[in-house]
Amino acid sequence: MVKKYIWILIIISSLAGCSYTLFSNAYPHLKKIGIEPFENQSSEFGLTDKNLELMTKLFAEDGRLKLVTQNPDCKLEGSITSFTEAVYSFDSANNVQDYQLRVVYSVILTDLTKNEVIYENKSLTISDTYSVSEASTSKNKSKEEALDEIVKSLFRTIIQNSLETW
Repeated sequence: MVKKYIWILIIISSLAGCSYTLFSNAYPHLKKIGIEPFENQSSEFGLTDKNLELMTKLFAEDGRLKLVTQNPDCKLEGSITSFTEAVYSFDSANNVQDYQLRVVYSVILTDLTKNEVIYENKSLTISDTYSVSEASTSKNKSKEEALDEIVKSLFRTIIQNSLETW
C-alpha cells in the first residue's frame, strides 16, 4: 500500500516538473540584460523609479534574459519624453468618469556582443485609462494601476519587437 502511494507521488512529481513554453528568442546568444534607469524629461515626478522597478520585475518574471549590473549581453535604455493626463470621458451628468494617461518613450535595446541596435523607437506612445467614477468601465481603478499597465505594455512592445521577431 505504501509503495502504491510512493509511485503515485513520483508520477505526480514527474508530471508537475514537466512544462512547455512557447517563448522564443531571436537572439539566442543573448543571456544577460542590463536595464538603465530611463531619463525623465516630463514634468511628472517618480516615473523613472516606477518604470525601472516594474521593468526589472517583468524581465525577471519573463526569464529569457537574466538581469545583471555588470557585463550584460544587451542593454535597455531610454527616456520618458512626454507624460500627459487628460479627461477621457464624462457621464450623463457631465461629471468626469475616466482620465487617460499617455506616455511617450524613446527606447533603445542594444546587442553589446555584436555592437548593434536590436530595437529602437524614438516616439513610442502608450496610453491607458483609469476611472474616477463608480459608473466607469475602465479596468484600472487608479492612476497607479494605469501607469503599471503602461509599463507592462512597454515591456511587451520591446519583447515583441526584439526577442520575438520572426
